[in-house]
Amino acid sequence: MGIDKPDVRFVIHHSMSKSMENYYQESGRAGRDDMKADCILYYGFGDIFRISSMVVMENVGQQKLYEMVSYCQNISKCRRVLMAQHFDEVWNSEACNKMCDNCCKDSAFERKNITEYCRDLVKILKQAEELNEKLTPLKLIDSWMGKGAAKLRVAGVVAPTLPREDLEKIIAHFLIQQYLKEDYSFTAYATISYLKIGPKANLLNNEAHAITMQVTKSTQNSFRAESSQTCHSEQGDKKMEEKNSGNFQKKAANMLQQSGSKNTGAKKRKIDDA
Repeated sequence: MGIDKPDVRFVIHHSMSKSMENYYQESGRAGRDDMKADCILYYGFGDIFRISSMVVMENVGQQKLYEMVSYCQNISKCRRVLMAQHFDEVWNSEACNKMCDNCCKDSAFERKNITEYCRDLVKILKQAEELNEKLTPLKLIDSWMGKGAAKLRVAGVVAPTLPREDLEKIIAHFLIQQYLKEDYSFTAYATISYLKIGPKANLLNNEAHAITMQVTKSTQNSFRAESSQTCHSEQGDKKMEEKNSGNFQKKAANMLQQSGSKNTGAKKRKIDDA
């Protein structure tokens, strides 16, 4: 972006970056004067496929995008630790001082078995393939929820009772774990992303195989893949930015990350770093 001002107080991403490297550089433009600054990232299910269609021709574009999706999907690990691990650095989460959205949560987590959901999605995709139909992510969710074209619904697949937002997170989880994969159709005007059965789907033939996903503990029947609360902190900290030293601690500048939601067409989650 060509911005080298020391007193940038906030950076807002309306959608996620193409990669962790891009996000690290872009978010690091805030707080270079060591004063408090915020970085807010809005992330939505549709972002995955919009960006994927843009990077499909790049060598490792999809891989880098899925790493970014994994970062956004994580609901419990310190954001600084996640960033450090990506760059093969070490960061002690205690040093975050509850300045990121995950560290400031007061939530308990559990592993939820979502294997049957994956089996249901594979059944829907198999039937669509037999009918020579291609399913976009939105069509797949509609079919799973018992909506949309009747021919795309599968007898025996019970519509889940979870909110659509949770279903989107589950599909994103299957995608980055390779139980589903993207396929593309190229036209003169656009690149369209479709979902197909992924390379790891054959593992589901083993009845003992289990797929789990970390969720927030809830007393309700439905689970939440992310807390809906937003955490605010008044403490200053250093935002991640590149310094001449290779030490990760010296790269850290003010970073405050929060989580919430926003309606911009599709619902987006808010991940803020200060």
